[in-house]
Amino acid sequence: MSRWVFWRKRPPVMAGDAVPPTRRVTADFYWLGDALQVVLAWLLPSSAVVVGALGQFMLALVLLAIGFGVWLRLWRSRKRRRVASRSAL
Repeated sequence: MSRWVFWRKRPPVMAGDAVPPTRRVTADFYWLGDALQVVLAWLLPSSAVVVGALGQFMLALVLLAIGFGVWLRLWRSRKRRRVASRSAL
């Protein structure tokens, strides 16, 4: 089968050349960047979702730190009360 498609014209054959000169094909990889952006847009959530999730995480850390501080304060006061009750006897 001929490599020339029926709607394309064959290159003109010159008197001395029976074979047409080969054309250099440059590789364009722009499609790779476009495909990567599309894939990441589908896989990764939007920036509003990310900011909301980070806000929830930071709120959880702050509440955890406050809870740990309250627990530590109660534990120390209980320890002090035990020592005070032993020394009073």
